[in-house]
Amino acid sequence: MAGLLGLSRESVHQLLAPYVRAGLLVAVRGRTGGYRAGPGLLATPLAAVLAPFAGPSARPAEEGRAGLDRLVDLLEAEAGAARLAVYERVTVGDLVARTRAERQALDWEI
Repeated sequence: MAGLLGLSRESVHQLLAPYVRAGLLVAVRGRTGGYRAGPGLLATPLAAVLAPFAGPSARPAEEGRAGLDRLVDLLEAEAGAARLAVYERVTVGDLVARTRAERQALDWEI
């Protein structure tokens, strides 16, 4: 994972630490060590997975702005709320199933 992200192993451990503390991942030591899915990970909403990184969140429109700036703030707030609603509804298991289906489709097409 560190190689794919272009990060050091320690950086990846620090990024995954909140998930280990939350019980979403289990750190495994030893020769084949790494991280394994924790109990209930597949039923966890994506919003909970993104929460340690303070995202996604709907940004409220700022007061005191006018014209185009206010319109952009309102549109961004609405889009953020829509993303958050999707992240609360979709689980990690849904994402895994979609990814597997896409990979199988690509393998079949090749």
